[in-house]
Amino acid sequence: MVGGLLVCGSLLCASLAVLRHRNRLAGLLFAAALAVAAAGELSGRDELHAAACAVAFAALAAMVVERLGRPVALSFADAAMGASAVGALAATTGAELSSTLAACGVAAALGLARWRLTWALACGLVGVAALGELPVAAIVPFLAAVWLPEPDVGPAREFSPVVLAAILAYAATALTLLVVGQFVSLPPVGATLATVTVLTGMARAGVTVAARLRASEREAVTDDLTGLGNRRYLIARLEEAIAAEQGDVALLLIDLDGFKELNDTLGHSSGDEVLRQIGPRLQEALRDGDTLSRLGGDEFAVVLAPGDEASASAAGLRLRAALERSFGVGGIRVHLDASIGIALYPEHSGTALGLLQRADVAMYEAKRTRTGHEVYLPERDHHSRRRLELLGELRDGLAEGQFVLYYQPKAEISTGAVRGVEALVRWAHPRRGLLMPGDFLPLADHSGLGRALTAYVLDRALDEIGSHRRDGLDLSVAVNLGPADLLDLGLPTEVERVLARWRFPPSQLRLEVSEDVVMVDPERTLDVLAGLRAIGVATALDDFGAGHVSLGHLRQLDLDELKIDRSFVMRLASDDRDAAIVHASVDLGRRLGMRVVAEGVESPEAWDRLAGLHCDEAQGFYLGRPMSAPALAGWLRELGPRFVPG
Repeated sequence: MVGGLLVCGSLLCASLAVLRHRNRLAGLLFAAALAVAAAGELSGRDELHAAACAVAFAALAAMVVERLGRPVALSFADAAMGASAVGALAATTGAELSSTLAACGVAAALGLARWRLTWALACGLVGVAALGELPVAAIVPFLAAVWLPEPDVGPAREFSPVVLAAILAYAATALTLLVVGQFVSLPPVGATLATVTVLTGMARAGVTVAARLRASEREAVTDDLTGLGNRRYLIARLEEAIAAEQGDVALLLIDLDGFKELNDTLGHSSGDEVLRQIGPRLQEALRDGDTLSRLGGDEFAVVLAPGDEASASAAGLRLRAALERSFGVGGIRVHLDASIGIALYPEHSGTALGLLQRADVAMYEAKRTRTGHEVYLPERDHHSRRRLELLGELRDGLAEGQFVLYYQPKAEISTGAVRGVEALVRWAHPRRGLLMPGDFLPLADHSGLGRALTAYVLDRALDEIGSHRRDGLDLSVAVNLGPADLLDLGLPTEVERVLARWRFPPSQLRLEVSEDVVMVDPERTLDVLAGLRAIGVATALDDFGAGHVSLGHLRQLDLDELKIDRSFVMRLASDDRDAAIVHASVDLGRRLGMRVVAEGVESPEAWDRLAGLHCDEAQGFYLGRPMSAPALAGWLRELGPRFVPG
């Protein structure tokens, strides 16, 4: 009777396993376990009952893998501890072989699953336990285990208090049996299994400690945010490359331009998302053996071993090209550029820290000159110490009003009338004398003082040119905006407030933006420029042709003025290619409805060529050098109503 029921249960399990897409292997194994148990009942052989329990455990293991995923390595040790501890206890209490194997199977399955139970697995465990005592009672749990639909369960947590409690319970059980065995006689199998439990626990502890040490070592040299190597890893890699003495080694230090402004405006979470995207971008531009690390903040570094100046410069170009594609963050697209400093071993330094310092000097030189990347030159090394000193003095100089404005005039080419000036900031340093913008503007942008400096320049320019206007000089004034300004949606409101303070006509103010500044975040730039137009302020694109603005962006920006970069205008009269570029730029600007201004006009020949191209205005040394506000007033009165080329 019992044998027949087990056979029927086996057939039902097999049928469900074939019909169901899930648990097919486990269902077939449960069916096999019931069939073997039926054979044991019909033949009266106890070893078949034990075999049925072993097959049922194989079914549980298949369920664990299918429902919970591949067990982690330590789960096998947990399974061995559970099976041996339960087996030792069962053998000591005189349990039958089939019951002992069933209990061991349940404990081992729980260990493989890291004690994460599902309804189907729980039914399977109940069925295995029943199979060892009353085989016919296993039919229903096995059928339920095969039938129940359940979603997949995610991977197990690395640490589980339930698993820890189970391990301690197994170890305590084994130790208790071994202690008791000192006073009474234990079955040899029980004593052996208890010993195996203790040894397995010790081995598991050793493996855990070793894994923790390896994980700690990885964490010590890994950047948490990007998964790249950190500063410690970079220095170790540099030292290894230097010690190998297999040729030159190149270090590239990468600093993101405009990242601080993006981080401050969109928030640190958005900045972190951009940094996570940058790592893979840069990695794609490198060779397989090159090392990429994040030093912290917006600084990355690359070790080329071997690497000479040519290969380092080529890598720098590839790295900057990898950043040209925009980054998606917070529902908008942002653009970033980078400044890269290059230092070489053994030419520039014989130590890892020395290379890092020299690459830092070169990187700031690249940032100052806006060349993209620079190789370290010893004669520029004083700039590093000088830069640190200036960085500390910059905030105080701004608060104390040490910055002064010089104004360079612009004249209409067709009439010679001077109707506007550009405000250029200088730092009247108490010890170093008059410093040019290249000496401190990169520091201001990098240290977060760019917005404060722009606000200072705007206030002084409206005050000084407003005074000239009240004295009868009809002048407009242009002020340059930095990366942080165009990321601030509150800029139009601030400009409107300053205009009202000095009673300056909005139409007589022009705010200039360079191509590189526009490309930091084109979408936000459009919003800020639209706000400036709404209050009546004119806008101009500075240094046109020297940056990365596409024609599509130029159309969308809806600017009032286009200023051709001086690098093309200065050779206008002597270089046909530059003349062609200027001609095309003038024609493009006029067709887009913008006034066109040529910067860098230094000769009457350039003036005449521009007049022939119908360029609107000229600015440069031929017309006049930058001068203070009082000197500007005197120059204008001496000039008369218009500039006459001669």
